Amino acid sequence: MIISVDAEKAFDKIQHQFMIKTLNKMDIEGKYLNVIKAIYDKLLANIILNVEKLKTFLLRSGARQFCPLSPLLFSITVKVPASAIRQEKDIKGIQIENKEVKLSLFAEDIILYIENPKDSTTTLLGIIRKYSKVSGYKTNVQKSIAFLYSNNEALEKEVEKIIPFAIAPKRIKYLGINLTKHVKDLYNENYKTLCKKLKKIQRNMKIFCVLGLEESTQLK
Repeated sequence: MIISVDAEKAFDKIQHQFMIKTLNKMDIEGKYLNVIKAIYDKLLANIILNVEKLKTFLLRSGARQFCPLSPLLFSITVKVPASAIRQEKDIKGIQIENKEVKLSLFAEDIILYIENPKDSTTTLLGIIRKYSKVSGYKTNVQKSIAFLYSNNEALEKEVEKIIPFAIAPKRIKYLGINLTKHVKDLYNENYKTLCKKLKKIQRNMKIFCVLGLEESTQLK
């Protein structure tokens, strides 16, 4: 089974205290840690309502918008549950050659590869819940999706009872790639669609080139 976990307002939810503790655990210290602490220590904000400035309040969560550090800081905090999932023996990942792969991380996107969904899912969801309580992270249940790459209807019904996410029937999209149940379907789901788009772009470019030549001829 593949599970694509979507974070709800990812950069807005992470608790500052948890972020600093995570950086400490990763041996980020000295000048670098002090700079990050200075950015996030005792952040104050005001809301202006009908031209009136309301009472100042303290911000305890959320990465700064448009700050180049924000994606990196979020990625570091997500490594906490990622490490717990990788170390958990009750969660079985897929085998690629001699290596067991349980998940992939890209920015705020987490994708999980589960070999035995019936036994692993409960443990997996427990880790995510614990992480959410201490970090402020929240899973977007509506956008998160699971995908069983087998046609086992009995297993699908059992997983539906455990997992809070919708189950995709035919394919799941990750970083623009359609992942299918069978390898033979990857070509039709990805390359054919891409070829059609490229041909359309090529046709449009030819039209623009012809129009450009006609316009330049008229100007002469």
